[in-house]
Amino acid sequence: MKTKVKLYAVNVDFDFKPEPSWRLALEEALEPFGEALVSFETDGGKGWHIEVIGETKPVAAAVKTALKPFGKLATTIGLVPDKDWLAESRKGLAPLRMGPFYIHGEHDRGRAPKGAIPLEIDAGMAFGTGRHETTSGCVKALLRLSKSMKVKKPLDIGTGTGILAFATHHLFHVPVLAGDNDKDAVRVARENAAINGLKKAIRIVTSDGYRAAAIRNGGPYDLVTANILANPLISLAPDLSKCLARNGRAILSGLLKTQEKDVLAAHAAVGLELDFRIRQNDWSVLVLKRKARAKNS
Repeated sequence: MKTKVKLYAVNVDFDFKPEPSWRLALEEALEPFGEALVSFETDGGKGWHIEVIGETKPVAAAVKTALKPFGKLATTIGLVPDKDWLAESRKGLAPLRMGPFYIHGEHDRGRAPKGAIPLEIDAGMAFGTGRHETTSGCVKALLRLSKSMKVKKPLDIGTGTGILAFATHHLFHVPVLAGDNDKDAVRVARENAAINGLKKAIRIVTSDGYRAAAIRNGGPYDLVTANILANPLISLAPDLSKCLARNGRAILSGLLKTQEKDVLAAHAAVGLELDFRIRQNDWSVLVLKRKARAKNS
């Protein structure tokens, strides 16, 4: 698939490695100016680069206002060169081993090591190539749960490219329902499902959180994955509690270790508690279950 459209980019560069919570806040401030965002180290870990790309040219004054709380930043706004930039960027992405999975782009198709489960992921205009700590942490949680529980009805919220839905299907051998509130993510996830031969196994719907009829009417779910951000996780806690089966588990990520307390408090208020957590660098994965009922005295 080739994407040759007029695209604009807002680029922010630092000559230092920003503190994670500050960087996350900056990324959230930039998100309204595009449909895809990349953030990575530069200069051997001494610097950092953030780029948001979209089809609408950002208004310079609006970008300046959004970034004002973060101080003086080296920022540029410009037109992305007219070429198949997605294909070009994928060429530099090496295949990734994550547990039993071999995650790769189209250019590495057919090169999976013997015994590995290949997942071809086209990021397109959606988030998630599997390289972030939150994604790998969620896969680790799925692997751990696959050894101790049987899952019949899983749900993936904020599916992005579909990677967690695909991993869930392969580990538990059941159909997966997935949703995302971004139409580009839904399109990309569906394309990825078809590429991986999972079109019939993965149903992907457009949904703001748990609001889609297919999701509301399909529960309860014995496994829910939601790799989004801390604030959406907090606001969606009541909906998660309503749809999670009695002995189910919810894997939540997209949050920093410093945000664990707030996320856990929001879910404790609706009857969910921590089962176990996985931490990778500054990021956290929380696996929740229903609170045990107190025994009658």
